Amino acid sequence: MPTLKKKVVLLGDSAVGKTSLIRRYVLDQFDEGYIATIGSRVSKKRLGIEGRSGTFDLTLMIWDVVGSQGYRSLHARTFVGVNGAILVADLTRLETLESLDRYWLPFLLKVVEEVPVVFLGNKSDLTEAHEFALDDLAGVAAKHNAAFDEDLPPGGTTAWTTSAKSGENVERAFETMGHLLLARTSSASAVKELYEGLLATGIQRYSDRTTAVGALDAIMMDFCRGFEDSRTAMSILRQELTRAGIDIGAPTKPGLLRAVGYLAEAESEYKDERAVRANLERRKAIVEGVRDARP
Repeated sequence: MPTLKKKVVLLGDSAVGKTSLIRRYVLDQFDEGYIATIGSRVSKKRLGIEGRSGTFDLTLMIWDVVGSQGYRSLHARTFVGVNGAILVADLTRLETLESLDRYWLPFLLKVVEEVPVVFLGNKSDLTEAHEFALDDLAGVAAKHNAAFDEDLPPGGTTAWTTSAKSGENVERAFETMGHLLLARTSSASAVKELYEGLLATGIQRYSDRTTAVGALDAIMMDFCRGFEDSRTAMSILRQELTRAGIDIGAPTKPGLLRAVGYLAEAESEYKDERAVRANLERRKAIVEGVRDARP
C-alpha cells in the first residue's frame, strides 16, 4: 500500500475547540476543561484513504497552534511546509467565523501557496447558543475552495459542523482533508520550503515587540533557533512558560521576566555559561522594550 505523510495545521481563535477536536480525532476522548495551547503541538494519525489508483496509507501530522492572533512569528514559522489547513470557528461566537476570513486564511496564504482548506463550525452540541449556521460557514468556504471541489468524493463538502464533545462529523472532516491531500499530492520540495521559510523570516522581522504578546512571540522564536527539532523546543517552552504562570492570551512583563529566567535555567543543561548569559540578556532586553502591557 502506498504511503504518504502530510502536514496539516489547525487554525482559529482561542477556545474554538481546536485541541479538543484533535484529541477526539486522535484519541477518541473529550475533556470539558479548557487549557490554552502554548506554542504549537503536533499529533499523528494514520488513516486509509481510497484514491483513484487504490488505497493509500496516509499519515497526518496535525499541528495545533496558539489561537491568539498576535503570535505572528510563531504562526508564520509553523506554516512552513504545510500541505493543508483546517480552519475552526465556534458556532456560538460569530466573531470567530469572521476572523477565519479576515485573519487566519489571509495570513496563512502570505507564507504558503494555495492549499486545500476544510472549514469547521465546532460546538454543534450547543444548539441553542449558535450565532451562525452551516450555510454561513459554507459561504466562507465557497470563496476559497472552488479549485478543490472536484477533488471531493460524491457528496463531499469542505464545510462541516462538528462537536468535539459528541464526535459528530469529526472523523468525516479529517477524512475530507485526507481526500483533498491525496488528490493534490506532490513530492516535497526543498526549494518550496526554503522560499516559505524566507517569507516567514520576513514576517518575524516586522513583528511588533512593543506589546507583551509580540515580545513573547519574539522570545519563543529566539529560543527555537537553538534547535533543529522545533517539537523539542516547543515542549521545553510549554514546560517553562507554564512554570512561569504565563497567560498566553494576556502575558505580563513580570511573567515574561520569570519566563526568560526559567528558559535560561533550561538552557544551562546543554549550553555553556557564556551562551546562556547572552541569551538571557537578549531576551530581557526584549521584555524591557514592551511599552504596552496589554496583548
